[in-house]
Amino acid sequence: MSRYARALAPRIIPFRFRVIITLIAIGAALALTADGARLQAQSLALGDENSWIRIQNVSIRPATIEISFYDADGNAVATDGCPRTDRCTELAKGAGWTFHQQVTDELEAGYRGSAIVTVDRPFVTLVGRDAFKDGVFQIGGDTLRLGAGTSMQYAPLVQNDDLYVSRLSIQNVSEDRDACIEVRYYAEGSLTAIVIDPLLPTAGCPNGGNLVTARASLIRDENTLPVPAGFTGSAVVLTHDTASGVSAEDQQPALVVDTRERHGPGFATYRAFDHVELSRVVLLPLVDRNASEGQSTTWTTRFRIMNGDPSTPNEVTLLFEGEDGQGDRIEIEHTVTVRSSRTCDQAASGEAACLPAGERLPDVFFGTVRMQSVEPIAVVAQRISEDGPLADYRGFTVEEASRQIVLPVLNKNFGPWGGFNGWNSWFRVLTFDGSIARVHVVYFSKEFPDGVRDVRVIVDRQRTFRQWENRKLPDGWVGSAVIVADRPIVVVANLESDVFQGDPVMLYNGVSLE
Repeated sequence: MSRYARALAPRIIPFRFRVIITLIAIGAALALTADGARLQAQSLALGDENSWIRIQNVSIRPATIEISFYDADGNAVATDGCPRTDRCTELAKGAGWTFHQQVTDELEAGYRGSAIVTVDRPFVTLVGRDAFKDGVFQIGGDTLRLGAGTSMQYAPLVQNDDLYVSRLSIQNVSEDRDACIEVRYYAEGSLTAIVIDPLLPTAGCPNGGNLVTARASLIRDENTLPVPAGFTGSAVVLTHDTASGVSAEDQQPALVVDTRERHGPGFATYRAFDHVELSRVVLLPLVDRNASEGQSTTWTTRFRIMNGDPSTPNEVTLLFEGEDGQGDRIEIEHTVTVRSSRTCDQAASGEAACLPAGERLPDVFFGTVRMQSVEPIAVVAQRISEDGPLADYRGFTVEEASRQIVLPVLNKNFGPWGGFNGWNSWFRVLTFDGSIARVHVVYFSKEFPDGVRDVRVIVDRQRTFRQWENRKLPDGWVGSAVIVADRPIVVVANLESDVFQGDPVMLYNGVSLE
């Protein structure tokens, strides 16, 4: 082990990282019945899916992994993990392993459900989904929160319009208690929920909500999403006391939102926000216009701000900072009113972009946004490419800023096919307070079990790191990274392939190790 790795290792052992709850959608959709006749006209063949789970051991000792899969009714149907004689041994210190559900023999084709992952060492994880739709590739994913969470979940970005449709996958993560789960949908700008799902009490839930047994899932997708056509807004998942005596505050829902393009390849995934994750200070490291990072396609971003209390207007001050195509510094500050939720589209100008009247970002802009709100908010940003790819990530709060950030999967020309380079990655670092930070990146993989340290660099507010430019990483490399800074930072990572046509792009949030 290098001297640097020895110094680093004792500090990346957050022993609270013991158990993680994941939500997984695999294969064909479930046929739910909520108002199916009314929504039949919206039904589309949006592609069969498979999922994968990336586990990263961030301790200094080998780890064992157990994965238990459940169907929609909460029945245990399969297991996976390490060590397994036919697949993997114990996961070495600093190492990562990807579990592909497509090759899990115990899972039948068409399975959709959820999973509980248990690891005996500190770890982080990322869940991804990929699909082929009309012969084109799609991918989405996000890093996940450890632990069970609280009884309220917030989804800032939910759509059911001509271009996109969202899917909500809600799991009752409790091991032995029922939950009465209700979803309230707020149209953008509306202070009252336009749909409450379910509207009336149901069997087992005299106070409201749908009864979801332990480990079971509730899905709202293109066939069962109860909002009207043209809906653009947000959703809140909350709980009610059950008939069996489980109090609302003791229930544990978890939520993942997928957004899929109806007639194109776009596919994106984000983990919803737990109630305790809302904040008055939110950072977006990636807010661009007509931008590209070397091998990446050109894209523009938009983001949606959601109030923690959707029934009350909120004031949010936004500071846009970045550079134009010539490298000139741009800085614009503006305050907006948010009524339940509000979209800020960098392709637009003025109020539609959350900018002063008549102003717009430069034609080419690489930047960030810092938000300060009167009341807590949650934010999701979308990257939209001109040729179809869609990706999203969650806005970062002060609790997520850290001097040590882990990225569980990165690539350099990984998996070449037919003369194409395969998968590549880059990530953007933003200092939380806008100051200058000194940053080291330590890459881990089977080639570098003890880590290989990159040169120390200065990050003046923000900086992008492109793995295909790094000479220390061999072609065909797949691994992870720990970013170590002398002051708190946040990081968003991008995975992208030039092998597949469609939407081979995924963004995910870096995870704090402090």
